[in-house]
Amino acid sequence: MQDCSILITRPEPENRLSCERVRTLGGTPVPLPMLEIAPLEEAKQQAAIRSQVFDINEFHYVIFVSKNAVRLGSDWLDACWPMLPIGVHWIGIGQGTTQALLDEGIPALSNPGHTSEDLLDWLKPVKMKNLKVLIMRGVGGRTELGDKLEERGAKISYLSLYERKKPEYNAQTFLMLPDINLIWVTSGESLHNLSEYVAQYKQDWKTLPIITPSSRVNQQAKDMGWINASCAHGADDNSLIKATGFHTGQSND
Repeated sequence: MQDCSILITRPEPENRLSCERVRTLGGTPVPLPMLEIAPLEEAKQQAAIRSQVFDINEFHYVIFVSKNAVRLGSDWLDACWPMLPIGVHWIGIGQGTTQALLDEGIPALSNPGHTSEDLLDWLKPVKMKNLKVLIMRGVGGRTELGDKLEERGAKISYLSLYERKKPEYNAQTFLMLPDINLIWVTSGESLHNLSEYVAQYKQDWKTLPIITPSSRVNQQAKDMGWINASCAHGADDNSLIKATGFHTGQSND
């Protein structure tokens, strides 16, 4: 895969980090984020977030759905809790999110999966009845995880920290891009936004290999007409790199 030109659609700041990683492996990264992450900044929104974070010690589990949730959530924790509260179990969905928690000094529980569905399987032995669970996420995120935990008796709360927005591109943006050999997408929403732009400006991209983070998103890609979609079984760089075929000399996380 040396000199492979890869369109990387992660939001910033993760896009830049993924591009650096691909470049070190001899690939040619082409950054084109398909999501923008906008922290909630209105005074009323921030007051609501602060109130929930001050009460975070009341929860048995705090689940972060993404690296962006970790990045913003850890800032709020630093502001509200000079020392992390005792007795909270911190969990990240996916290897990358879990590692991001550890990098922030938050002792996240290690779980082997990459998706909400994997996390639910991992938590099956845990008696969730009457346990309080806080899910840190973006506005309007998927509710499947919370719904399933509620079915098992858990008491679910959500803390929205950011909005996801579709970046604005035009025909000139796509005209100026180099030839692309491969595409990385890391969420269903990124795939949806990319597919809309491709329908407008780059219909031939539908024949390119596209690597998706999960079976769910991979099926979405096929339903949208991507004829060469494959699944990395993870949205972290290591999973995507392994699925791409780079030889790093290291085992995948």
